[in-house]
Amino acid sequence: MKIAIIGASGFLGTKLFTLLSKENEVIGTYSSRKREGLEFLDATNPSTVEEFIQKHSPELVIDTIALTSSLACENDPNLCEKLNYLTAKNILKSCEKNKCVLVFISSSYLFEGGKGNYSEEEEVVPQNEYARTKIMAEKEISHYKDAIILRVDIMYGYNGKDAPNGVFNQILSEKPIDLRDPNQMRQPLFVDDVARVILNLVKKNKRGIFHIAGSTRVKIIDFLKKLETVVRGDSKVGISKEKATVQIKIPKNATLNISKIEGLGIKTRSLKEGIEIMKMQVKASSFQRP
Repeated sequence: MKIAIIGASGFLGTKLFTLLSKENEVIGTYSSRKREGLEFLDATNPSTVEEFIQKHSPELVIDTIALTSSLACENDPNLCEKLNYLTAKNILKSCEKNKCVLVFISSSYLFEGGKGNYSEEEEVVPQNEYARTKIMAEKEISHYKDAIILRVDIMYGYNGKDAPNGVFNQILSEKPIDLRDPNQMRQPLFVDDVARVILNLVKKNKRGIFHIAGSTRVKIIDFLKKLETVVRGDSKVGISKEKATVQIKIPKNATLNISKIEGLGIKTRSLKEGIEIMKMQVKASSFQRP
């Protein structure tokens, strides 16, 4: 299968490019983080997106572009909308025109967050700019008959010492991590699982919205402490005592009900399983603590 990954230089994009390239023809793009083997693409420009899709004629397009920092989104709503909505709209239009299957990566942050265990059918209630713009993108994409929308919880994993590693890079930095909402409930998703889920859904010819998360529900502070064990024994994760300069509303419990994908025979790893695999990956890369 010929696959285009838009945003292949980011954390998720890097992992998808690595895993999907093993048995598929994969073309990846970057915008600000240059990487060898990827093509530059400004997805905010509809004409360049159209040129890219026409040039390569992929069967499957995976859109991983996002401004995920809630703080950055609150500080610059226009940039947030540009990266989270406009890029998705441009990619969607090119996929419609060229008859490509589109996979859009969305988020668990779309829910109000009062109860957790949200199903695909429940109402989305944006609490911040990030959620608002992701919902805008979802509304556009949901009208396309060949679209798969994946709502994911916080992802973790390892791409390599000098590669983007998401939240794990904060741990690798050896700097203290101070949390403002240590009791926020999350459902960490091992990033390696995402490629397998995408291929399964495409092969089963499934379309629509799917929730994807790990099988473990845990407080964010406990998740990060467990993630630390991959490289160290002494924790640097604590609770912030400083008052936030920008007040950002975030869901306290936006955990996802994943019974829909499980009903298709698709399983995701537990936090314990994911961390054990990460330990092997880090060891295999001969990573040395700074």
